[in-house]
Amino acid sequence: MVKKIPNNDGKEVSNSQEADKSVQVKEKVSKKRKIAILSDDVDFVRGKKATQSESKPLKIESDNIFKENADHVFEVSKGKKAKDDSDLGKPLEDLTYKKLSPGMLMLGVVTEVGEVDVVLSLPNGLTGFIRGTDISEEFNQAIDSTTDDDDEPDIEQEDLDLCDVMKVGQYLTCSVVDVTTVNKTKKVNLTTKPEIINCSVKKQDINKNMVLQGVIQSVEEYGYMVNLGIKGVTAFLNKGDLSLKKCDIVSVVVKTVNDGNLILGLYDAGTTKALSDKTVTTFSSLSPGHLVNVTVKKHAANGLRCSFLGGIQGSIHLIHLKDMYNDKAVQDVYPIKRKLPARVILINPENKRVLLSTLNCHVAMETPCNLLKKGDTVEDVEVVRVTKRGVYISLDNDLTGFVHLKKLQDKETEKVSANFKVGTRHKARVMGFRILDNLVQLSLRQSDLDKPFLSYHDIKVCSVVMVTILSVEEFGLVVKLADNIRGFVPKLHLADITIKNPALKFKENQRIKAKVLTVDPSKRRLTLTLKRSIIKNSTADVCGYDTLEKDQQVTGWIAAIKQFGIIMNFPAKIRGLVHSSDISNVPMTEDDIKKLYRIGQVLSCRVVHVNPEKEKLSLSLNLLEELETKNSEETTGRWARRGQIHSCTVLSRSKGDNDGLIVQLDSTKEEAFLPSYHLSDHKTLSELNVGRLQPGTNIPQVLIISKKMKKIIVTAKPSIINWIKSFEQMPKISDLSVGEFVVGYIKDFQDYGCFIEIGNGLVGLCPKACLADSFVSNPRDVYKSGETVMCKITNIDKEKERLLVSLKHSDVGGEPTMSGPKLLEGYFSELNMFSNTEHQPVGTVVECEVVSVSENWYNVKVGDVSGMVDRKFAEEGLKVGDVRKGVVLDFTETNRGTYYVSLETSLVESVVGRGKKKKLTEGTELSAKIVLTTEDYFVVVLPDAAHRFGYVHRRAHLSDLGEKYRDIKSGQVQKVSVCRARKGKPLLLSFVVSEPETPTSQSRKRKRSEDQDIKFDDIKLGEIYTVTVKSVKTLQLNVQLSRKVNGRVHITEVTDSPNPDSKPLTEYKHGDTLQVKLIGFRHSKTHRYLPITRTDYVRSMGEFSLRESVISSPKVREIKENEKVDETKDLISSLVVGQQITGFVKSLDSSGFVWISLSPGVEARLWHTLTSTDKEEVEKWTERFTVGQCVSATVFSTRDNKIDLSLVGPMTADAKFWCLVKATLPGIGLKLQINARDFGIAPLTELNDNYSKDPLSKYHENDLVQCVVVEPPTEGSRRTTLSLRKSRTSQRWKKAVGGRKVVNQVIDKPEDLEVDSVYSGYVKSTSPTAGIFVSLGINVTGRVLMKNMSDNYLKNWEPMFPIGKLVKVFILQNGPKVELSMKLSDLKKGKKKEEEEEEEAGEEEVQRCLDDILLERYQESDGEDDEHADDAEDSDDEVKEVEDAPKIVFTSGKAAVSEESVKESVSLREVLVDEKSESEEESEEEKPDETETKKGKSFLKREKKRKKEEAEEEIRKIEMKSNSAVLETEDDFEREVASKPDSGASWVCYMAYWLGLGNVDKARLTARRALDTINYRLEEEKLNVWSALFNLENSFGTQDGLMKVCKEAAAVNDSKTVFLRLAAVLDKSKKYQELDDVYSSVLLKKHKKSKKVWCNYCSSLASQGRLGEMRELLTKALKSLPKDKHIRTICHFAQTEYKQGDPNRGSTMFENVLTTYPHRLDLWAVYLDKTISLNDNEQTRLLLDRMIGLKLPMKKMKFFFKRYIDFETIHGDAASLKNIKEKAQSYLSSSQDE
Repeated sequence: MVKKIPNNDGKEVSNSQEADKSVQVKEKVSKKRKIAILSDDVDFVRGKKATQSESKPLKIESDNIFKENADHVFEVSKGKKAKDDSDLGKPLEDLTYKKLSPGMLMLGVVTEVGEVDVVLSLPNGLTGFIRGTDISEEFNQAIDSTTDDDDEPDIEQEDLDLCDVMKVGQYLTCSVVDVTTVNKTKKVNLTTKPEIINCSVKKQDINKNMVLQGVIQSVEEYGYMVNLGIKGVTAFLNKGDLSLKKCDIVSVVVKTVNDGNLILGLYDAGTTKALSDKTVTTFSSLSPGHLVNVTVKKHAANGLRCSFLGGIQGSIHLIHLKDMYNDKAVQDVYPIKRKLPARVILINPENKRVLLSTLNCHVAMETPCNLLKKGDTVEDVEVVRVTKRGVYISLDNDLTGFVHLKKLQDKETEKVSANFKVGTRHKARVMGFRILDNLVQLSLRQSDLDKPFLSYHDIKVCSVVMVTILSVEEFGLVVKLADNIRGFVPKLHLADITIKNPALKFKENQRIKAKVLTVDPSKRRLTLTLKRSIIKNSTADVCGYDTLEKDQQVTGWIAAIKQFGIIMNFPAKIRGLVHSSDISNVPMTEDDIKKLYRIGQVLSCRVVHVNPEKEKLSLSLNLLEELETKNSEETTGRWARRGQIHSCTVLSRSKGDNDGLIVQLDSTKEEAFLPSYHLSDHKTLSELNVGRLQPGTNIPQVLIISKKMKKIIVTAKPSIINWIKSFEQMPKISDLSVGEFVVGYIKDFQDYGCFIEIGNGLVGLCPKACLADSFVSNPRDVYKSGETVMCKITNIDKEKERLLVSLKHSDVGGEPTMSGPKLLEGYFSELNMFSNTEHQPVGTVVECEVVSVSENWYNVKVGDVSGMVDRKFAEEGLKVGDVRKGVVLDFTETNRGTYYVSLETSLVESVVGRGKKKKLTEGTELSAKIVLTTEDYFVVVLPDAAHRFGYVHRRAHLSDLGEKYRDIKSGQVQKVSVCRARKGKPLLLSFVVSEPETPTSQSRKRKRSEDQDIKFDDIKLGEIYTVTVKSVKTLQLNVQLSRKVNGRVHITEVTDSPNPDSKPLTEYKHGDTLQVKLIGFRHSKTHRYLPITRTDYVRSMGEFSLRESVISSPKVREIKENEKVDETKDLISSLVVGQQITGFVKSLDSSGFVWISLSPGVEARLWHTLTSTDKEEVEKWTERFTVGQCVSATVFSTRDNKIDLSLVGPMTADAKFWCLVKATLPGIGLKLQINARDFGIAPLTELNDNYSKDPLSKYHENDLVQCVVVEPPTEGSRRTTLSLRKSRTSQRWKKAVGGRKVVNQVIDKPEDLEVDSVYSGYVKSTSPTAGIFVSLGINVTGRVLMKNMSDNYLKNWEPMFPIGKLVKVFILQNGPKVELSMKLSDLKKGKKKEEEEEEEAGEEEVQRCLDDILLERYQESDGEDDEHADDAEDSDDEVKEVEDAPKIVFTSGKAAVSEESVKESVSLREVLVDEKSESEEESEEEKPDETETKKGKSFLKREKKRKKEEAEEEIRKIEMKSNSAVLETEDDFEREVASKPDSGASWVCYMAYWLGLGNVDKARLTARRALDTINYRLEEEKLNVWSALFNLENSFGTQDGLMKVCKEAAAVNDSKTVFLRLAAVLDKSKKYQELDDVYSSVLLKKHKKSKKVWCNYCSSLASQGRLGEMRELLTKALKSLPKDKHIRTICHFAQTEYKQGDPNRGSTMFENVLTTYPHRLDLWAVYLDKTISLNDNEQTRLLLDRMIGLKLPMKKMKFFFKRYIDFETIHGDAASLKNIKEKAQSYLSSSQDE
């Protein structure tokens, strides 16, 4: 709302003061205008011929103050020159701020609407401002009414703003109020008040068709009252379809004048013609915005002088002339006396100066379309005109730019230098836009090109920028992004921590990195942050409420802390609330929250709920992993969790910043990411495995180290996996102790050290001082990100969960678990795991051929594999081609495999002649010669041990930097010690060191054990003890070893071979003494199993075993922590479905399970229906099992880490089970429950051997039924098909019926059906077009076509055959597709099934079975009476009536035309169906040129041709097929369209039938029926009917009717496709005027970005011979089409020129395109084909010579040479053919040399 607006001096004035000032301005302007206007008479006499006395020029009287214009004479009659004609040759004066004066009228375009003023673009690049009080008095009154406290505000004008009455791009007529200077910048104040801009218009000057600007004064019932500011005039604007409101500024046209009462119409620049001298009778009634016709009078150097309206003189500046942004002279384009339309853009009433514009955008009153934005950089622009003030630049899309003299270069100059002459090209930057001049303001200065930002609009929220500090204040920093862009950093955002004194940290002119938080271009405000946690965190990049999703993690800062929670702020002014309940799991007060959090603190939150419309955001601080853990506990076994070890399969590789592998966990089928540095402990193997692990490769084990929401990250580092395995679950900080060794990987680097992740999200800091024993300046120099390390814990802060670790060799060097030999062993184990390359082992003698020689290496060939030889280990002087024997030192799989070989003669001879190898023991010290050094190890040879080979790792442990062995080179001799001797493989060695070793692992372990408070000090795991039975429970023996040591023996640990149904614990009693073996520990209260290394719980108990196999085994079966999960997995991996297993009943529950213990930590379940094959036993299952009972069962399923058992065998084919009925599925069958997780379907055909009409009625939910498995589940599908047939499930039934066949036999495959036989089946589905599908067996379904449903015509047959109905069918065909018939005539002639006689009539069971298999002979009649027959008899008369009409025949369900009337029918079809229809054209735009190859284009053409031929073939078959019954009546066609209601061709033929009878109205009704009947998804079929309707209306209707039908079709179909079809119809019928109207009014207006539209119109114009219009069309097309479609469009026009125009012009067009795109093979091919078609062999050879001279890839050049050879073969002679072949051979030779 506007209440007070600052005036020019910066002071605020009230609306009344502004109104007084406006009145003064109005009076001042009116006075000046009246001085220049005749007092009594009008300026010009209009409306009658000039008499002889009137033919003299009239002088306009003026005051002395305008003496300079006193002699200004205007010409009234023809043939007379004005007195100032001598001045017309002078250059036109440029409009500047100095030449503006109050009262001057101008046309402006709104470019920006602010809060207090409106910015307008004025002529000649000037800018004006309209203050809120200078818009209109109506607007001022509306503002006052909303701010007046005494009166009620007007509801309609509530919250009125400038944007409500002004729109960007709006043309306005305004008057200059004054020109002021603000900060050395000129400011033009304007007004649009009607009483000022129309102050010189008198009541008597108003004529019909006059254009005026006014303001909506009030809104009435039937229109609007308009204030024109003219005394004595009342104006009314008819409402019509207008939607205006009070205070709107409108341009109106006077429709009627009645003594000051005006009836107005809204001005439309597109329909209103230029004003005539009868409308504007005086100069004072002329106004900016008027459209007039001008006549060129004289040329000027920078424009034109012209006259209009009988004598008014005006000028048109060069920038407002069309087609003048080039070096052409004005007189060449605009000759004298040329007439052209122009719009008035400026009027100076003082000197009667008038400026006009002929630009199209102003003539049409349309805002110029500009695709550029301020700040865009434009490459390679051309100077087209040079003036004194600057240069004009040609841009794309017919845009023109202007570069001011000061913007040409950084160095100031007074004139345009030679560097910017016409034709020169430069790089430019868009600085702004001169809307009214239709110019783009550019700059060529390098300083402007280098600026990162030009305006606030260029800056995006969340972008990271470099800023310069301008000043440091107490409240924050003022920074600069560019010369005219300032920003502010609040004190809260200076750092992640609170900074009390910013001046100590920040200095002026300091350059810093910042992130944009908010930007408001309209207010020129910019806020930034310096918090590193926000700058570097991508989760802080929040740009809007609509970009947020539920459970998304976002980062923001605390804005406020309230009692109800924390208010969080995010970029883009987004605010969210963290409710107090979402901060912690425990209730917290405001004081508690303030103790934990502070204002400005950066936090990561989870989105709970977001409402973009209301801009509400709810957040939570609860950790995402806690939520994930909670969800995981609820879905245990279904999803992977952190700390679990899985096998996985490689899916694909992820490249870029996140290099690694996308894998799928085999057990849960979840996707996970395996980073490349997590593939191995060794960097070289990680890089190698990334390439070796192809999709489908299985990785045996990976560890889940992170899972946030659904993103899982895993590692395959063996050292980390093995270390985690030492714990029963992911270690927590409470599980670690100071001095312990841990394994992890480098996660991040900082200047003060590096961070190491050791699992479960635990991250330890290794300070820079602890990285190595020597000084390390930069941690990145010694370690790499992702590298595996072993570290020692030096400090633990359990409250803050922080660790300090050390990587010093002195701290971790003595830990033997990851020593050098073990690293080597792990290295080669990983290397061979995924190796698929066979190679010679190390130490093998091979033959090598030298292939090249370098400075330090010989490159050799070892068989088919390349190899490398160090020149130290080869004789000198070897040449390429020499063959020598060598010894393999190593092999690497990189680069398709490479051998490292030694050609040293002594070594080869020693290896060949060495004797028996001595057996070496560990610790033996030998001398070794280094023969090869790699990044990970040394290869050595042992001369003292028969020249055996060995490996020495470069590092003594994972964290060793390798500095000790850095100086060791090939050829040196070192002392080594044997660490491990491997049979047939190189030895694993280590260098002998003289320094004392660190303490052994045994002493470390002993020390740790002494430090811990361990229970059961006197017992050891794996020892045998004597215990006493304290009590006997149902599932365990409680035993006592001593007074303080208790334990148990689980029932599964009592005996190795228990008897089924026995209870082994009943053999023991209290006080028995037993010999047992200690196998683990558990907690006596929680029953949680404890790891063997962790026995420090308060109440520990021993886990013992009585099994002989355990006691006699030296191995200890360790029961680990969380064994219930881990042991289940181990057991499942060893189980196979169908395997027998023994367990003990643990419990029975009401849900139907028997729980069975298989081991102390593993349980299985047994579903009650799988406990027996006897129904009675199944029903009484709870009575058959007791707790502790031994059960021998079969493994039924092991899915999802759960073991399901069965007592009746596994689920295989023909297996029998008792199942529960869970649901009846009408039309399908029964859904049966096999066990808790497995369900099956029994189809209708498998419910009984004797089909019944309602087979599902006798089954109810939870009924117990016996079934047999017909199709068991497979790996790819869990679907199980079951059968309830007695013939399958009951042997007793089979014996009772003997060899008799059942009534409804089992049909397993189509071949089981006998042709010409009758079978029963159930309706499976129906289709209006395909017919009825009948299920005859599990996998056998037949189809009944509509013609085979009944002997009579069925009009509405679908309700007669509901899904699941029992029907009888006659077999017509039993091949892959089973065809059936339900005609009564076919059923009667079918083969009858013979009934077998019963053999034992006395037995009741046999009699029941025989009754079940009685055959039901035929189904009841279809209910079709003779009604259709009567209709057929009545149709005889109709046949006679249409005897002369074209006859449509019916053959196999298809319509055709009889031979007698082919010609007539074809002509009728041509009326309805356009053969050049666009039906085969794609409605979507084509792909970009770069993706279209010649092969692809030809394929598309063939595909279109094929579709067109198929459509024509369908109609042809319908018309031409003979030897069938003739369709010649309405009933025949009705049956045809009823059988194929979705066939457009059938409906079109039906329309042709009515046209043959001359009944056009019936044809129209048929088309409408077709459009209502055809399925809405079949768009192509509907379009064919629409096309037929177009042809009908075009041939028999009116043009208005045709357009009405077309608009109706466009409303329900693709508009472009519809109008293109209409255009094709009009083009074929040669209605070219209507065709032009369709293209100009619709296609080229609404679909101007479609290449197809322009190309089709091009072809149409060319076929009409309108080549000139076709060529003009190309220019318009290139202006409208996107740039990526220009090439194809130009090529189409060029081909049209070849075909129907000027081939030379077509050749020129191809040449221009190929100059820009010389590598386009498809363009060359088309150009060549068109040139060959001219039969000008010499011209063709010249083109071919150019083509083979291009420098293109060989594949493209091969195409050119092949075309040349083919051409010479046809059109040339032997000499020319030989010549081109020689050129081709020469090209191939030169290409091979390069």
